[in-house]
Amino acid sequence: MSHFVVVQSVGRRVKDHFKKCSSLENESFSFRAVAPDRTLQHRQPTAIHSSQSSAENENTWRSALRTPSSTASPIDEARELCSSTPHRPPDASRGESGLAFLFVSQRYIESFGDIVSAAHDALGNDVTLLSIVGGGAVGGGEESDDPATPAMSLLCGILPSTAGVEVFMFGPDEAPPPTSSKAWNALGRGQEIPSYVLFADPFSRIQDIVDGLDSSGGTGSGDVASGSSAVVAGGISCPVFGNDGPTVAINGRTYPRGSAVGLGLSGTVGLQAVVAQGCRPVGSVIPHRVTGADGNMIEGLDGRPAVEVLGDIDLSDEEKRTVERFGVMCGLAAPGGVDDVVSDGDYLIRQIIGFRVPGIMIGSEAKEDQLLKFHVRDPVTALEDLQNMINRARTERSFRAGEEMGGGSRNNAGTPLAALQVSCVARGRALFGRPNVDVEHIEGLIGEQPGDDNAAIGGFFANGEIGPVGIAGVGLTSKATHIHAFTAVACVICDFGAPPTASSLDQITGMGASLEGKDDFAWG
Repeated sequence: MSHFVVVQSVGRRVKDHFKKCSSLENESFSFRAVAPDRTLQHRQPTAIHSSQSSAENENTWRSALRTPSSTASPIDEARELCSSTPHRPPDASRGESGLAFLFVSQRYIESFGDIVSAAHDALGNDVTLLSIVGGGAVGGGEESDDPATPAMSLLCGILPSTAGVEVFMFGPDEAPPPTSSKAWNALGRGQEIPSYVLFADPFSRIQDIVDGLDSSGGTGSGDVASGSSAVVAGGISCPVFGNDGPTVAINGRTYPRGSAVGLGLSGTVGLQAVVAQGCRPVGSVIPHRVTGADGNMIEGLDGRPAVEVLGDIDLSDEEKRTVERFGVMCGLAAPGGVDDVVSDGDYLIRQIIGFRVPGIMIGSEAKEDQLLKFHVRDPVTALEDLQNMINRARTERSFRAGEEMGGGSRNNAGTPLAALQVSCVARGRALFGRPNVDVEHIEGLIGEQPGDDNAAIGGFFANGEIGPVGIAGVGLTSKATHIHAFTAVACVICDFGAPPTASSLDQITGMGASLEGKDDFAWG
């Protein structure tokens, strides 16, 4: 039997919730005992049937970055970070709950468990905390992008009573359910477009988890091409070579190598995701077609040996200098192109990690008939794409400002509260020559203008970025989720106004009454 664990769901106990909320005919759910550190709590959005947005209240989200130069212990640094970041405790009498994200640089990996425990104690039991080790940290409008520099950052704020949050974990030894399992739909709480933040260890089953989360939207049919894909954003942690310790955590508890942790948002609060590329194509304007592939080995392109095609790339003198500095990448076309038409921003960048004549070995699986373009890292293109994607998101949001769903129950534009920034470890000063380029522009997604110092953004430099191609979560459509490289992902936490109508909340609860059945794929 395959399992994953619903670790926390900020009201009712999890098992009771899924017994009442999921009619998973022919499926069986096995719930394992979890340590009693507030792990089987559940919080559902309050069913307030009103069009008034909770975002009309003061925005309580704040972020801070700490790069200590003193000899203070990592535990003391974590406590100081939590106490010095302006925030107030959630007001339980108003149905509020707290949510926080902690980002810890590689320099602190030996103390990661002590750091998250200290942070959880400092923030208190009413705040859900998700933590990860990165190649640097982002907070307070600044980036610390050197993995050797001790740094940690915190993003924290208050979720209104109309929001729900559910935290989950996938262990290293347990396969996620297949996308056809309605277990994913139960996790998505019957929403048309669920929202998830995902932090993954690089040795976890990331692609299987992403595919499952994508399948949780709408009817849970597993068909992400139907337009019911979830909004999923996050990143992959940065372990230190020779250290097999944990790199992800929930509340005060770390999880072993190969684990992934995440949270789902429901009710009035959800996510908008923006992904900006960091590479541009070189060589042929017409994409190559993969005509031979075996796993991550590309053996043929356009009917020729792949290494020959790579060797025949016609580069300008400037491009040759760029290749000497950064090397050549492979861009595989993201699924969904029509009649072989794929725009330059719709390629998933993969590193070339080796050669075996006649093939090119890349950092992910390749399939025959995929389209491919060779790419190079380019700071000018990276900055232009970042600016363009943020402007597109702001424009799209402005067009949606008067649009409502469900009889006026949801504002599709969303009101930004805060943002998570997940940038590739190869960005920052290594790409742009100066720090803070990504964060200064991402501030424009949640502030009045780019460079807004009051914008609450926290994040980390990642071993891989998780998100859509382009923009997702603005309006009623979404896109399939991918694992990226050399990108910047902005995951904006938004208040979409009033909670879903009674009929939409009943979508999942009216499906039936029993979890017991025959499908062995569930979480436990």
